[in-house]
Amino acid sequence: MREGTRELDILERLENNAHLTQRELSKEVGIALGLVNHLLKKMVKKGWIKIKNIDAKKIRYLITPEGAREKSSLLYNRVESTIHFYLEAKKVIRDKVIHLKNEGVKDLSIYGINHIAEVLFIVLKELDLEIVFVVDEKRKEEEWFGYKVIGMDEYIKSNTSVLILASFDKKEIDNFYQEQKNIKIVALRE
Repeated sequence: MREGTRELDILERLENNAHLTQRELSKEVGIALGLVNHLLKKMVKKGWIKIKNIDAKKIRYLITPEGAREKSSLLYNRVESTIHFYLEAKKVIRDKVIHLKNEGVKDLSIYGINHIAEVLFIVLKELDLEIVFVVDEKRKEEEWFGYKVIGMDEYIKSNTSVLILASFDKKEIDNFYQEQKNIKIVALRE
């Protein structure tokens, strides 16, 4: 996690609750208490927040106008980064899936419900490819974009379509190949 992301997370939490303790911030942001302390001191030094003593044991963190501007800038950077990731993921997925379409594949199934699967879903719809099943052991019986999620056993029994693993994680892909040796799997990453 980049420092700007941590600072944004802290500023957002403080905006919602100026009475949070450093320990509570540490838990909410998911970083070490010492790092929260370091970042708060740094933000005070930069003029983004002020500390107001309420009593001997309680303090309040106030976001300054400079801190509010910096929070907006950090939020803009996060959104821009997210959009860049989405566009890049869409390109990588499209490049991978277009080969299947060119080979005559008309229907596919998705394994795994996550952000990558959402981008994959959009690409498949844009390419006019049919989604037969959405497979995810942890979420079977749920509904996802109008599809009933099934488990791997049910998918295997159907003996249909190509299964695309919705992941870019090399270790996850390798493990999946090891576990599902008899299934035609397409990974989004080699």
